Amino acid sequence: MESLTLPILGTIQTANLSLPVLSVVIGLVDGFNPCAMWTLLFLISLLLGMKDRRRMWILGTTFIITSAFVYFLFLTAWLNFFLILGFVFWVRIAIGLVALGAGIYNLRDYYINRDGACKVTGDEKRKKTFDKLKNITHEKKFILAFGGIILLAFAVNLVELVCSAGLPAVYTQILSINDLPSGQYYLYILIYIFFFMIDDLFVFAIAMITLHAVGVQSKYARLSRLIGGILMLIIGGLLLFKPEILMFG
Repeated sequence: MESLTLPILGTIQTANLSLPVLSVVIGLVDGFNPCAMWTLLFLISLLLGMKDRRRMWILGTTFIITSAFVYFLFLTAWLNFFLILGFVFWVRIAIGLVALGAGIYNLRDYYINRDGACKVTGDEKRKKTFDKLKNITHEKKFILAFGGIILLAFAVNLVELVCSAGLPAVYTQILSINDLPSGQYYLYILIYIFFFMIDDLFVFAIAMITLHAVGVQSKYARLSRLIGGILMLIIGGLLLFKPEILMFG
């Protein structure tokens, strides 16, 4: 069934719903990976020790917005790279293999990494990041703390992109093989980023309102690995053998 008639909304082309759904699902799976939140949890633990609620909200929100902006730049770079190359056979094959590799990696991590912890960032790196966050949040001059949070968010998120295990590249490859108006490409990227950041937004808002730090339980992080692994294997197979199925327009 290619169309669905609904009261008020009228006729909706069901094929056109596939990209939004894919954006939501991959964004959520990407966002729940354990490496994407530990820095925010460090920051929240430091912010909760402050007496200035306004400063807490501003610094935390700045970190989240900057993280989203870094991811937006990263995704648009991948998208434009694929759009410039066009529908090239070897690029599709390469990204299909990346998707299969990412799927295998995620499933392996699901079975091996029982505690759901991030294995990319070691204890020494975390300690250095925590020390930097501590210095920034304790900075008396607000403008210096504000700038420090932005710079650290850029640095941390660039390093943590490796934790995504190919999801952004695979997602933007799917976008690029669909013939869309230029504005729609970026709309889908924004949808992806919103759902990528939604767990961070939830955890931060709850912590600031209740003044208690909360985190995403490891079972949800592990579940994202399982779902992400299966999804990447399916997408990888489609890119290699049936790419027309991913052309939703």
